[in-house]
Amino acid sequence: MEVLERVYTEITQNPMVIRGQRVIVGVSGGLDSVVLLHILNCLRKDLGIFLHVAHLNHMLRGEEAKEDALFVQALCQEWGIPCTAEERDVPAYAQTKKVSFEVAAREIRYQFFCKVLKKTAGDKIALAHHANDQAETVLMNLLRGSGLKGLSGITPIRDNLYIRPLLKISRYEIEQYCQQKGLSYRIDRSNLDTKYRRNKLRHQLIPLLEKEYAPGLVGNLSRMAEQIREEDQFLECLAREIYQKVLRGMDESVLILDRNELMKQPVVLLRRIIRIVYQQLNGTKQGLAFEHVDNLINHLIRGGPEKIIEMPAGIIVRLASDRLDVSKGMMERQTMTVSYFLEVPGSVTIDGIKVSSRIINKDEMSMAPWELPPNIVAIDYNCVSQPLEVRFRKEGDVFIPFGLGKKIKLKKLLIDSKIPRHLRDQIPLVVETTSGRIIWVCGIRLADHIGLTSLTQKVILLSLENGNDSIR
Repeated sequence: MEVLERVYTEITQNPMVIRGQRVIVGVSGGLDSVVLLHILNCLRKDLGIFLHVAHLNHMLRGEEAKEDALFVQALCQEWGIPCTAEERDVPAYAQTKKVSFEVAAREIRYQFFCKVLKKTAGDKIALAHHANDQAETVLMNLLRGSGLKGLSGITPIRDNLYIRPLLKISRYEIEQYCQQKGLSYRIDRSNLDTKYRRNKLRHQLIPLLEKEYAPGLVGNLSRMAEQIREEDQFLECLAREIYQKVLRGMDESVLILDRNELMKQPVVLLRRIIRIVYQQLNGTKQGLAFEHVDNLINHLIRGGPEKIIEMPAGIIVRLASDRLDVSKGMMERQTMTVSYFLEVPGSVTIDGIKVSSRIINKDEMSMAPWELPPNIVAIDYNCVSQPLEVRFRKEGDVFIPFGLGKKIKLKKLLIDSKIPRHLRDQIPLVVETTSGRIIWVCGIRLADHIGLTSLTQKVILLSLENGNDSIR
């Protein structure tokens, strides 16, 4: 099947456009966008659409970029297509926003497309991403450790606005089409610069993989992305159905969820439901990382005393025995409990402070417990109950210091230890999840009744790493 016919099939089967719509075509003047414009121009009568070209000079390449704009304008005049060409100062925008040139260029470009869309009463924005772009995106996301959303790559249609008719056409096929039709185009030399991660992937890694490991890599990754996208959409729809079932109501902008029903769901759906809740309150899922989601799930599944967990963007989760109350709005520090589970062995980092645990046999101890530095403590494995968690102090915390044998307020311990007021909220505490007992005020004092004895066989070594021997 010819490229033209395949693109027509892709546009009509999805469908990407409907008759009578105006399509804004992003044209840089390069090979891909020139071919996209030519194909859409050939198909516009069959599709019943109107075209308008949008070209943006990013002011990154001086005279070359100005010549690109003149080329696009001349091409549009030749083909009888209206064109809007403008320029934006991307370097200045990048400096102001403190982002990379790549991020700045992308943000400004999409802002420009939307401006042209509004100005021309357009309906869709057509972009020239193709199968090789898809393969590069999937591979980049794979190397980042992305989930299904990232591995599903570039979508053919986004927000019912952006369309990508060439997404199943390879770069080789685009080159062949260009040659057959005798099309001319501009070359952006920055696309050859391998200091950019995507260019390095395009010109070095993918050719190596295709040559040595997978000759059909681009097609394989493109098909894989399509399959993953379909499965991701299915799981997302299922998660949204379950979200509606576990939602018990809203009270003054607080989402109330049924904890017992949530705990019946598999983890793969729990992660999605948490992201849906976050998006409901924040308007976007951006800023919510995998570790935030899994930390909340760990607290949800493992139980323990009621607690309050802080998420990004000021999202607060109040975790009670039978429900979750989720709201947006910062709380005072002294009423907030932010905690992370500490695996044994394992480690956790909070605010740049790392707490680690490992297990050894008692006879492996190279020094007596009292000879250990302040940032390391030895605990009898059988004297603490797991799981453990790490958090900062909260109002009302009590502690039984080693050798004292009775409870005292944690605040008094910190005062007696001459810890400055401004540092007291920065000291991690290792706590038994089920009982809430503090077993180590990190770098300060170990709890009573958990030290090594003549009966000890296995030892948990806890260590604090924050650039100093102790928190002080």
